[in-house]
Amino acid sequence: MKLNKEKLPIIYEAMAKNDADAWLIMGRETIMKSEPVLPVLGDLSFIIATTLVFTRDKCIAIVSPLDVEAYKTIDGVDEVWEYPGTMEDTIFEVLSGLKPRRLALDICSSDASADGLTVGMYRRLQRVLDRLETPPEVISAFPILSEVRGRKTPSQIEKIRDCAVQADKYLRSLPEICHEGMTSLEVFNYLHEIAYKDGYTMSWAASQCPSVACDPNVPQGHSGLIDTPLVKGCTVNIDYGVRKNGYCSDLQRMYYVLKDDEDDAPDDVKKAFYLVRDAIDAARRFMKPGVTGFQVDQIARHMIVDEGFDSWNAALGHQVGHDTHDGGTILANRRPRYNRTELIDTPLQVGNVFTIEPGIEIPQGRIGIEEDVVITENGTEFLCPRQEELILIRLK
Repeated sequence: MKLNKEKLPIIYEAMAKNDADAWLIMGRETIMKSEPVLPVLGDLSFIIATTLVFTRDKCIAIVSPLDVEAYKTIDGVDEVWEYPGTMEDTIFEVLSGLKPRRLALDICSSDASADGLTVGMYRRLQRVLDRLETPPEVISAFPILSEVRGRKTPSQIEKIRDCAVQADKYLRSLPEICHEGMTSLEVFNYLHEIAYKDGYTMSWAASQCPSVACDPNVPQGHSGLIDTPLVKGCTVNIDYGVRKNGYCSDLQRMYYVLKDDEDDAPDDVKKAFYLVRDAIDAARRFMKPGVTGFQVDQIARHMIVDEGFDSWNAALGHQVGHDTHDGGTILANRRPRYNRTELIDTPLQVGNVFTIEPGIEIPQGRIGIEEDVVITENGTEFLCPRQEELILIRLK
């Protein structure tokens, strides 16, 4: 097991910024019941009940007798406490010495990535806190986790970039294999095969990645593939990403299937495409450290609504990298499911990697482009070549 030491300065800085004296991560059999932060912290998992406690300058591991020697070998773990009896007794001993005023726990109602503490383990911990002479104030670790997950290091950004570049390359190669009678299932299988051949896997569940929308009459959303033919005179929208080395991408690319007598897409299709493309670029140019996700969302949303199109029923974008939906701050408007300060009114930071993905519905299908961008000291940059023109498909 390894601890990602690049994350340690981010942890300690985030704890000080959010006035947390200790951050406690607790779990067992995490392969069965995921603790989402563990893969972010390193190559870590819990089998027998285990607790990690971060203070503002060190990492403490509270582990079973079977695990104590292994944890002593992990660079970045400063203290290893073996519990000879119950883990709760040793947690009590550690917290009695630390005397934290504010204790951060992985509990959060608005973000799955910060909600890893199970009810059962929380009840065990609560019995410990009740025994302390001065119980700490329990706070959500969401602000800490948002920075630990969201502030990607240079090496992490390059791994995400590689996944974005590869996914874009695979998506742009699609017209080469399109033929009369081709269906969305063939597109789906093609994008699987070329990725797996190069050692990549899918960014999300393989049964749902990619999403291939090639018929305006087929319902959209996070569902399994509906096998339908490519339709001449209609758009094709593909939502796709690949994963490798623990990181992933998330892109959408737009195609138009030419009718037999067409050499280009109709003007109304191109108009909608260019509007989405330009809204993405306007949002990207506005994004920089210190602005909020709500502000970014409004830039793109107003551009599209002001042209007479409906406001799409989704956020403008989400963080991506460790997972497809990577938690933390998002780019969204004030719809009820997004309207939380910690999600849309918290300033964006250097190292955040976001998707930007507005959409428009037209009679020929959905127009949706999705780009992956990273926030830098000076602004924001695309992680792979952006889509600037519709990709035309001539069925052979």
